[in-house]
Amino acid sequence: MRNLRSSAALVAAAVVAGGLALATPAIADPTPAGTFRQLVGVGSDTTQDVVNALAGDTVNGTSYSATAVKSANGSRIASYDAIEPGTGSTASTIITRSGGAPFARPNGSGNGQKALSASLTGDKFPAGTGTVIKGQVDFARSSGGPSTTGTALTYVPMARDAVGVAVKGSGLDSLTKQQLFEIYSGSLKELNGQTLHPKIPQDGSGTRKFFLAAIGMSTTPLGANVQVVQENQANTALTEDGALVPFSVGSWIAQNNGVAPDYSKAAAAAGGHLASITLPGDDGATSPVTTVNGKLAPVQAYYENSTFGRDVYNVLPSRAIDPTSVFFDKDLYDIFVTSGSHTAKLASESAEKVISAFGFVNEPYNGSVNLQAKHALQGGLEGLSSSNTVPAAPVLKTTVGDAGLKLSWTAPAATPLALTDYRVTLTDADGGVVAAKDVPATTRTYSFTGLTSGTYTATVTGYNIVGAGADATWKGSVKYASTTKATTATTVYGRTPKVSVAVTGTHGVKATGKVTVKDGTTVVGTGTLDSSGKVSIGLSNHLKVATHTLSVSYPGTSRLNASSTLVSLKITKASAAVSASHPTSVSHTARGKVTVKVTATGTTPGGTVRIYQGSKVIATGTLGGGHVTITLPKLSKGKHTLHAFYVGSSTVNSKTGANFTITSK
Repeated sequence: MRNLRSSAALVAAAVVAGGLALATPAIADPTPAGTFRQLVGVGSDTTQDVVNALAGDTVNGTSYSATAVKSANGSRIASYDAIEPGTGSTASTIITRSGGAPFARPNGSGNGQKALSASLTGDKFPAGTGTVIKGQVDFARSSGGPSTTGTALTYVPMARDAVGVAVKGSGLDSLTKQQLFEIYSGSLKELNGQTLHPKIPQDGSGTRKFFLAAIGMSTTPLGANVQVVQENQANTALTEDGALVPFSVGSWIAQNNGVAPDYSKAAAAAGGHLASITLPGDDGATSPVTTVNGKLAPVQAYYENSTFGRDVYNVLPSRAIDPTSVFFDKDLYDIFVTSGSHTAKLASESAEKVISAFGFVNEPYNGSVNLQAKHALQGGLEGLSSSNTVPAAPVLKTTVGDAGLKLSWTAPAATPLALTDYRVTLTDADGGVVAAKDVPATTRTYSFTGLTSGTYTATVTGYNIVGAGADATWKGSVKYASTTKATTATTVYGRTPKVSVAVTGTHGVKATGKVTVKDGTTVVGTGTLDSSGKVSIGLSNHLKVATHTLSVSYPGTSRLNASSTLVSLKITKASAAVSASHPTSVSHTARGKVTVKVTATGTTPGGTVRIYQGSKVIATGTLGGGHVTITLPKLSKGKHTLHAFYVGSSTVNSKTGANFTITSK
């Protein structure tokens, strides 16, 4: 429970030391000492009181415990004030975690953003020279947008506020943007007979940053007569006639209605009020507030004006509210984010009643993270001592499988801030996101499965705390698997060998198209698959006698991946048939002739033929065109039994012909 500290001694000390006049004691940080909650917020003075109330604490004597926002897991907010409660000190420290080190209290939106950034990176806070506060802050309250480009932080809108000008003196009842520029740049020192005493909130204040931008002074130096005061405290700012100071209209309403701790009622009682402002494009001035049933209330037209109206934000680590991130924090998401059917707890009816009570205007985009709608914003980390750089692209390799894609990569070169994770994304041909996944920095592979055939783009992106690095991208087709099978039969040389091929596809896709058979690098046959995905391919009948290892390849289709297989084909020698034509008798003084013919199916044999008498070779000849005429030697008188023998070749087996008889006379 958040309690009020009412020690008169503390208040008196603050008045003496800092010149602060506190009409009522301020709200304390979570008490008693040692009370810690899961979701720590720091930063903006403008929104601290309403966030304190949303946390369920007691604000200015009213307990909001009954309407405390909680995540689905029961986690709650711990909201730490911009200045020390009770004393008003701007130099105090806070401890936000059990066992954590004390660190300087972040005073204002800018310092809250810097503290959140340091909590993420491990840098020291403040300004890189203070305390390491890694993991000590979960979100920052902010009344303004980012000042650093990037994507590491998301500014989630909570409500609508406006910046007015609190003044003392009737001569300042109505002001223009041009007059404000001249007053704060130092060129206008008197108005309507009043000497001007311009004040400005402390450096790091979101109200200060917003106001200077609104009047066109983002780059113009402040006049030498501008004094710095604590944000949204009229009692210490409006101390003399002619004083004026930028002020959150919501804070002015909440303080003067007695909802928020009072830093302004004394000034209001002494004549302090919000000036009417001539809004750009208007002829007359518009007051930021009106009175309803005796209470101050916002003037809608002023709040919605694009020059002086502003959204107020809760700043969150972008990766913590991304449900696909490995750093996703469901507690932060539940409380702060509205997306799709999910409504932020801060956008509930009870929460928005609290927001309205503190002088803010509720908007339908409370909690929106839709960047295209222009309410949510993104920015880089603030106030880093380390380099605010993102990773280079990983080196990506891909393997396409059956309805799937495997990615592998090597890490990009190191940056001053360590790589934290990778985002892996797959989009279809129309750019629609098929899948997105965050994986830890130690991961080097990721697979997508169950894809339909089509064209896809895959990206792998390295992240560090700063944000996304360069993409490594692959674009190509994902198809279904095909399987090629082949069989052969041992074939005699000269006959046509055949390869029977069957190609099947997964997911019911039929294989179509051609199949190619190679012996080494030589194409020895092709064929077209029939409707059942089969084909019998006849090869050359002159493959050499050997066992051949054939590669059978299918090139795939628009829906099927290529596939191949190896098959063994054995070619054996052909069988020969030998016949001989010869005379039945010859003179013993003459040399007879024998014509030998050798045949084999599918080929014309070549090679040597021998004529034997018994086991003795008596004559030889060489086949030409499958036959040869061989002249015998003179035979002695008598009957001679001879036979022809074909020696064979590299493609035809040897063969012995039938015996024949020649009588020599």
